[in-house]
This record gives sequence, structure tokens and C-alpha cells, in this order.
Amino acid sequence: MDDNKILDKIESALKIAEREFLEKKAANNETIIISDKDGNIIEIPAKDCL
Repeated sequence: MDDNKILDKIESALKIAEREFLEKKAANNETIIISDKDGNIIEIPAKDCL
């Protein structure tokens, strides 16, 4: 298997994991902490990222 296929599989798995993480957080009305385009740290409801 070449490196690009391996990287594609890893990227796909990470996207699935991120989605599941956000769905669980949103189901519990939790927030996540991210940075905006200017690098400022902000806390937002997880459901806003779905």
C-alpha cells in the first residue's frame, strides 16, 4: 500500500472520530474550545460545529 492511501485512510478515520466527538458533545449540550481565524481562543456550543 502506498503512503497516500495510508494517509487517506488515517484522514478519513480522523474525520469520523471528530464527527462522533462533536455529536456526543452536542447531545449533552456541551461546549468546545477552539481558536478563531485571528488565533483568539473561544468557547462555543458543540452543536454550532455540526
